[in-house]
Amino acid sequence: MLQADTKMHPTIKRCLKHLDILGTDDKTRQIVYMYMETLIQEFSTSEKLETADTEPATGKNEKRRI
Repeated sequence: MLQADTKMHPTIKRCLKHLDILGTDDKTRQIVYMYMETLIQEFSTSEKLETADTEPATGKNEKRRI
């Protein structure tokens, strides 16, 4: 399979297994893998951005009340 030496997302692994069962060629599996990896990277990036937007403020830029 593709990228056997790196950790692969379980969904990608399952998808590639199904493509193998269907008898798709290596080029098709490579294209599907590339798109799924890109999707996972985009999802994790957007998830990090959402987390950063919802984190509480540190208070460094806020005025002190006396």
